[in-house]
Amino acid sequence: MKNHKISAICLVLIGLLFLFPIYILFMTSFKSVNEIFVVSLWPQKATLGSLQDALKPDFIRSVKNSLFVSVTVTVVAMILHAMCGYAVARMKFPGKTAIFTMIISTLMIPTTTILVPLFMVCKAIGITNSYSGLIIPAFFNAYGIFLFHQFYLDFPGELEEAAEVEGCSRLKMFFQIVLPLSKPMIVPLTIAFFLGTWNNYLWPLIVNKKAEYYTVQVYLANLVSGYGTPWNILIASAALAAVPVFILFLCMQRQLVDGIKATGIK
Repeated sequence: MKNHKISAICLVLIGLLFLFPIYILFMTSFKSVNEIFVVSLWPQKATLGSLQDALKPDFIRSVKNSLFVSVTVTVVAMILHAMCGYAVARMKFPGKTAIFTMIISTLMIPTTTILVPLFMVCKAIGITNSYSGLIIPAFFNAYGIFLFHQFYLDFPGELEEAAEVEGCSRLKMFFQIVLPLSKPMIVPLTIAFFLGTWNNYLWPLIVNKKAEYYTVQVYLANLVSGYGTPWNILIASAALAAVPVFILFLCMQRQLVDGIKATGIK
């Protein structure tokens, strides 16, 4: 019992340690421009001025762009990666092992090494400075395919046999039986893909030069200037940009825990 209490106290302290920078971020967003660099746990005179100044049309547009890109990439990637992982795990066709090996081998290639060739390909097919350039290259990620593959290796074959007896096609079986039962893997991957796309800065900076397609990370970076940075607006904008991430986690927290439990029980 004593060990459990000590473990609980340690976990609470670690949690507070991770939450402290987030707390400072949000508290600083309520400070005035003259108080922004004053070290304190609470603003001396709380104000909404910085948050109001941060809610500019350009910032709202960048948040909408990030939401559109992140949601689109996450939804499409979940479907495509689940289909690919299921195919290489459960179906039989020539060259399956070689194809899966080639897919997994791409994990050894650092993303930064393919940015220039990827940009050249996007420019050649005419999708730079557009939503297509931000979205399409983000679909291809071997990480999700690998995890779905490992998950489907232990998928009950009896369910597939029962579906075949009922006359289900392979595609109908996947979308009506296999995919709904893949929730323990879909939920954590959804969070990971959304966060990865939302926080992505380098690729949106390279593939797009038009302000109308700026994502929130590029917008925040452009606020930093050598001729004078509005730190109060920058911090308030960063705090507002973190809100969708917290909402996503709070909405999917129960499903994430249930998925981990289900996977552990299986």
